Amino acid sequence: MEDNKKQLMKHFATVLRNLALEKETESLISKNLVFYFSRKELIEILKKKFGGTIPKEHNLMEMENRELLELIDNELFIISYVTEKWSKEEKEDKPIAEKSKPSSSRAQQNLKSNDKKDEKTTKS
Repeated sequence: MEDNKKQLMKHFATVLRNLALEKETESLISKNLVFYFSRKELIEILKKKFGGTIPKEHNLMEMENRELLELIDNELFIISYVTEKWSKEEKEDKPIAEKSKPSSSRAQQNLKSNDKKDEKTTKS
């Protein structure tokens, strides 16, 4: 697992733990997160926050990444974006053949018995 991903996981675990314990943190969003995300990703998070389109009063062309992060305002939007992204990456990394393998020996036995039945029907 890449180092940035590990660091983000640790950070998000702390955020979620603090939320569960109802602890207040200094700021609602860590300023260090700006180093982990591209401008494009920050804009995608904002689109998700605002339901697909960003309100016109926010001029993204003039905003710096730090300001985009402040506009996101809640790390749960970032956590949601990142976990969805990681899930998609995980699905893409697994080979298709691995997904199609029967998961139990019983399923394999059923396949073999079905094959034998098919052979008998085609011979008749």
